[in-house]
Amino acid sequence: MQTARTELHLHLDGSLNIMWAYKKALQRGVIAPDSTFEDFYGLLFSNNGYHSAQSIKKFDLVCDLLQYYEDLYDATYDLARRLNDRGLIYAEIRCASQQHNKKGLSQLEALQAVRDGAEKAMQDLPIRIGIINCLMHKGDSAQFNMKENLETIEVTRQLRGKTVVGLDLAGFENNCDYLEYAPLFEKAREYGIPYTMHAGEMGIGSHILDAIAMGAHRIGHGVNCVQDERYIQALLDAGLTCEVCVSSNVKVDRNYAGHPVRKMMERGIKVTLNSDNMIFSRTDCLNEHNQLRMLGVSEEQLMQCTYNSIDAAFCDAETKAYLRKRLEELLCQ
Repeated sequence: MQTARTELHLHLDGSLNIMWAYKKALQRGVIAPDSTFEDFYGLLFSNNGYHSAQSIKKFDLVCDLLQYYEDLYDATYDLARRLNDRGLIYAEIRCASQQHNKKGLSQLEALQAVRDGAEKAMQDLPIRIGIINCLMHKGDSAQFNMKENLETIEVTRQLRGKTVVGLDLAGFENNCDYLEYAPLFEKAREYGIPYTMHAGEMGIGSHILDAIAMGAHRIGHGVNCVQDERYIQALLDAGLTCEVCVSSNVKVDRNYAGHPVRKMMERGIKVTLNSDNMIFSRTDCLNEHNQLRMLGVSEEQLMQCTYNSIDAAFCDAETKAYLRKRLEELLCQ
């Protein structure tokens, strides 16, 4: 039984087709013209620590490949195609429109490119796609890029519909007081835009409490809820779903068996399983499910993660009804 049918936490820039990325890096002059594929691979996978401020810089390289409309469009279409080939029926793909403005694109044009690539994929393929636009942690306070983050909210409001579905807060989580971002989410609530937030991933479980206080509709990762019973209880009381990305959080300080996801399931937290970054985590949703299957997580638990994904998705009610019907059809095959 294939239980991996949905993705709620997947970053476009971290999930490029690596050979496409290499060729694009040469074409756009992002790397030296004599760089080999092996050189490029080494840049992506240099061992500079995981979930540190330094490791986040690897995203600068792939973002440099996504500075033109056609490249954002092609990358989104290709990712949707690869997900469809893996049997997924729904995915929410994350981009950050403020990260794609180095060559003249506005935030609105960048988000349009991603939306257009997703909509073309949905014309050609049965998979359904939602686009989440990311607010970014940058600098040593929320004020560092407050203007850019406010613009991210505005362009998301302009394009929100069946394809552009919500907001996220991404980047290096530990750079400042999390509650400094509260004004941004007040604006998102004013516009009625649902949002998720990376919280409780990079060592500070109390960020989960901050995310709940700021009205998050879902929690990105949330694995450090196990640091304190209060964090677990807060998730249970709020009924929030956690977008768990197991492979993304096992590279340095814990292995698969030591990952908190099984404890989270046992405590009744709503869990979904996701890839996060298919390049950097060297995974996909099928692998995420298979890794837990090998650790004794039951088929029923894995399937519940998929149902949790549909329930927590930011798509509209009509799309959710379609996804539930499609999932049941697949289970009967």
